[in-house]
Amino acid sequence: MKTIFFRSAAVAVLSLSLGLTACDDKLDINPYQSIDASTALASEANVTSAVVGLYSSIGGSNLYGTNLILAPELLAADGYINFQGTFTNFRQLARRTTNSENSTASSIWQAAYQAINQANLVIDALPVVATENLKKQYEGEARFIRAAMYFELVRLYSKQYIPGATNAQLGVPISLVPVKTIQEASVLGKRATVEEVYTQVITDLTQAATLLPASNGTRASRFTAKALLARVYLQQSNFTAARAQANDVITGSGKTLSPTLQSVFTGRNTSETLLEIQQNDQNNAGTSNTGLATLFSSIGQQGRGDVQVLTAFANQYEATDARGTSQLIYVGTGNNSPNGQLRSGKWVAYGQNIPIIRLAEMYLIRSETAFRAGDLAVALADVNRVRTRSGATPLTEATLSLNAILRERQLELAFEGFRIHDLKRTGTNLVVPATSSAPSREISITSDILVLPIPKRETDLNADLVQNPGY
Repeated sequence: MKTIFFRSAAVAVLSLSLGLTACDDKLDINPYQSIDASTALASEANVTSAVVGLYSSIGGSNLYGTNLILAPELLAADGYINFQGTFTNFRQLARRTTNSENSTASSIWQAAYQAINQANLVIDALPVVATENLKKQYEGEARFIRAAMYFELVRLYSKQYIPGATNAQLGVPISLVPVKTIQEASVLGKRATVEEVYTQVITDLTQAATLLPASNGTRASRFTAKALLARVYLQQSNFTAARAQANDVITGSGKTLSPTLQSVFTGRNTSETLLEIQQNDQNNAGTSNTGLATLFSSIGQQGRGDVQVLTAFANQYEATDARGTSQLIYVGTGNNSPNGQLRSGKWVAYGQNIPIIRLAEMYLIRSETAFRAGDLAVALADVNRVRTRSGATPLTEATLSLNAILRERQLELAFEGFRIHDLKRTGTNLVVPATSSAPSREISITSDILVLPIPKRETDLNADLVQNPGY
């Protein structure tokens, strides 16, 4: 497949972020360095650096640093958020006018496959790692990151997985062999089916969970892999498997809910998080045109304030709920955007860490899957753990329902990249609010426009790479 990442790999450079801290094994964010691909991973030390580079690669603005969180929110913006910025790529997503040359769709695709290729290179180089425990750990980390990227790609560029069906709808190309040469880069790749992509994701995560240590500093651990598996199974509506993985994380990881939800985002690597993108004021996803705080925040001179939280959504929180306007949704004061409008307080500092997987999600997964299985006691206890942490009124047996649990996911996980994926898996259509000139209307959640286009430059180079309908 002649993608951009393959062409860049074919010129024999490999981007690696070098360096590990000596004492606590935390990710050290250093500038990228280009190394000849033929010799870059010829030693254990270089493989060690390559694994660190994997985490840097997924933390960039094209992946978890911005786009993998913002794009799923914009795709389901109706009644929720409003994109007020001037960036055409984001406005197209929010207003469903996306085309095959949308830069966000292109950059996610390119960056994800670059990360996948780096993971493949690490796996290919494992024979040079003499330390057995490190070899297992590095394979687990590479498989985890490869799985995460394929999971994000198949959710964004393909139609939703349908439980009980063959799922032969087109997914994304699968590449498990590293690209190192021009000859390898010239090999065309077709789109695998959605079923095949999910199978690969689950295979990688299942193996990662057996290879990774129970604790791994700020990097992926056994329980990080299990947590992502729970998310994957939930997206498939495999509720039994999702519950089992979430339960393993809750009971075995040693993680606990942080005292407040705000502290999860203002702190670093709190007791609640299973994976965070490590940022600081010098190394982050962006402070001017990219980065979550850049696009979400509106505080004096900081932030563009491009993402407005709509009052209709903010009003769903109780007055006592700290996730709402009493704390985590605030009135913007920024000079770079209309002030006096509501903004999310989750993304307020350029150098803050970005929580990707956290324990509250596992409680909500176990709550939903327990309810679907008829275990109402567990469902009620778990959803209330999340609600009471933020001061929301606990649900009762009389008020507990599947809709109440799904609504709780929207309230707890707002602005974190879950919205369109949850609506797709539950078959919930988008509701476009009424205006002065038009009544409210529904958009089918299965609409072609809610699937990102395969980048035009990729389909132009690869005749076997079938474009999504509508583009």
